[in-house]
Amino acid sequence: MRRGRWAALLLVCLAVLAGTTTDTEPGTEPSGQSGTTKLLRVPHLLEVWRPPDLLGEGWRVLPPKSPAGEAVRAQGGLWRLDVPHDAGGELRTVPGSEPAPREAERVVTVRVAVERGLAVNGTEFARQVMDTLNDPRGWGHDGSVVFARTDGEADIDITLASPATTDELCAPVDTAGRVSCGRVGYAVLNAQRWAHGAEPFLEAGGTVADYRHYLVNHEVGHVLGHPHVRCPASGALAPVMVQQTLGLDGCRPNGWPAASG
Repeated sequence: MRRGRWAALLLVCLAVLAGTTTDTEPGTEPSGQSGTTKLLRVPHLLEVWRPPDLLGEGWRVLPPKSPAGEAVRAQGGLWRLDVPHDAGGELRTVPGSEPAPREAERVVTVRVAVERGLAVNGTEFARQVMDTLNDPRGWGHDGSVVFARTDGEADIDITLASPATTDELCAPVDTAGRVSCGRVGYAVLNAQRWAHGAEPFLEAGGTVADYRHYLVNHEVGHVLGHPHVRCPASGALAPVMVQQTLGLDGCRPNGWPAASG
């Protein structure tokens, strides 16, 4: 008898813990089905067994993903510095536009593109290109020109490309997978140089960040009609149109058209 009571009590406990019970309408016979399943409301049990709130509600509100972290910004928008020799040749325009930051005699529109096979944040790359072009030390230092970005038709296309694609886009200029080019209406920046700089520039005391300013200003300088020049004197600051990727001939590295010092 005692054993039967304990068995019945155990069944009741199991039903409570399971949170369900089965019943049929009173005065009817079972039809071979188990009847309806109802959720038992046991507030005290729910309160007891609710997992402890160890993290609070803060875990639900995650910070927005940064479009480009410090490392990506320091790498010129590149997610990785290992640039493939051939990234496939497919180009994409970086979406978005921005107006000229000031007035000038001439507003030059720029469209920025990147090769799809490169590990690059296009938005960050475009930002750095435009910041360089509109810097007070840039080509517009005298009020003659200012740059605005567009993703439509533009005066200048600036493209970041792998060495093999740079060679194709720059032909018949022979870039040999090593250098970049600027021609009428477009500038092509070699992603290998963008990622790592150039040995002569770095050995003369420049940094990769300095070199990126040089690369943009030098190639866009060609598009604006400026030819190559030579180092004026040993120890002088190199004019930006010196081929500083290949050598400085005793000049100090410089990435700006209007730098002083």
